[in-house]
Amino acid sequence: MRRISTLFEAILSAILLILGLYLLHEGSSNRSASEAAILIGGAVCFTLGLMTLVSAIRSILWHRRMLRHATPNHDVEGAVREHNHG
Repeated sequence: MRRISTLFEAILSAILLILGLYLLHEGSSNRSASEAAILIGGAVCFTLGLMTLVSAIRSILWHRRMLRHATPNHDVEGAVREHNHG
């Protein structure tokens, strides 16, 4: 279940980043009365996309670290014992 939510976070962050960049581009090239609103919306979308991407990356790294610590690593313990006695 966690992989699905992390994949969803990654897809959502990509969509928000692209939308934010598009709105920032349109807001900077548009000289209408709603220029400020488009720029603010683009900045908000870009910021939310960046925050969601950071959250997804941290979640992936955390899960990889937990899986690494969950598996028994008998070879390392034997190597440490040999190193201490040798």
